[in-house]
Amino acid sequence: MKELEKTKRISISTVIFILVILIGVLTFKKPTNVYKKTNSETLAMVNTQDYLVDYTDVDQSNSVFIDIRERFEYSKGHIGEALNMPTADILEEQSISMFDGLRDAGKTIVFYGKTPNEANSAWMILYQLGYENIKILNSATQLVDNRFEVTNYDLEKPIANYLEIFNNGNPENSEDTQVLAPVTPKKVIAVKKKKKRKPEGGC
Repeated sequence: MKELEKTKRISISTVIFILVILIGVLTFKKPTNVYKKTNSETLAMVNTQDYLVDYTDVDQSNSVFIDIRERFEYSKGHIGEALNMPTADILEEQSISMFDGLRDAGKTIVFYGKTPNEANSAWMILYQLGYENIKILNSATQLVDNRFEVTNYDLEKPIANYLEIFNNGNPENSEDTQVLAPVTPKKVIAVKKKKKRKPEGGC
């Protein structure tokens, strides 16, 4: 009887364990967005500045402008058929579906804001997710006398080579790294001061 009860307990425990595993597998969800580009690859692209495009060089028939400014700014004026998508909405499911569709159709996505710097975040997020059909408009935009204007923007190349700095800061890439021996602290011996004896008084 005891052996039968023991066998039943083991069987019940096994069934419960299998159920827990099955529930875990069925409810597990893979992350929606996974980065496909490393930091080094992204920095290498940033240094080349190939992701920038002048307004006059944009192939209007094969490109889609995306205005990453807030909706209020967009409503006051924007480029032609540009779509509005604030940076905060870039990773929304609907947005990702649209990006996938444009990539499959061979369309180039051109982000723009008040300046190219404002569109950097949107570009960098999508580039690291593996989208390569994306550019940043190398122009400044502003509303002048109720008219939306696009002007050339002089984006200076960074003085520092960030890719080189990044690689040099990586311990794995440091061939000349010197390992210093630990410094043993010297023992400090405290010397007790002798108390001066007070002179004894005479008669």
